[in-house]
Amino acid sequence: MWMLMYVSYLLMGMSFVFLGLTGLMGYFQFSVWSANHMQFALISSILYMFTETLIMFYFIITGKKIKEYIKENQCDAELYRGVIKMKMKLFPHVTINMVIVGAQFILGGAVHSGSFPGWAHGLMFDVALLHFMWVIVIQHNCFKENTELVITLHNQAQQKQTP
Repeated sequence: MWMLMYVSYLLMGMSFVFLGLTGLMGYFQFSVWSANHMQFALISSILYMFTETLIMFYFIITGKKIKEYIKENQCDAELYRGVIKMKMKLFPHVTINMVIVGAQFILGGAVHSGSFPGWAHGLMFDVALLHFMWVIVIQHNCFKENTELVITLHNQAQQKQTP
């Protein structure tokens, strides 16, 4: 669990840097690692989508395991409400941001073909990146809450086992 969380943080940082570089490449027309803006956007989008999908599955799987742990160790079932609250906080923002970034990538092709205005694509990128920064804050807070919940559950189970 901990290793996956650390990998998620690393990938979040890489995704932010790659998306930021993609935007700068679009604004200032330079290349990175011999990749033009469109090629780098593809790499950035794939990395970003993988990262966000991994984080969503992390919370789905840990939520399932927390529920099982609560049943097996007769812990306070109210603690599972924390998992639900986390998911309600996190999943809508992650999903919306994934849609915005995905649409941004697709609209990049429309800009390239002249079917969509470049200024709108740039504005949408700014919105996507700002929202992603907010999503990173939400993800960090949910990782903290999830860790605190696991520690609380472990302590409850330990107290029940000690006579």
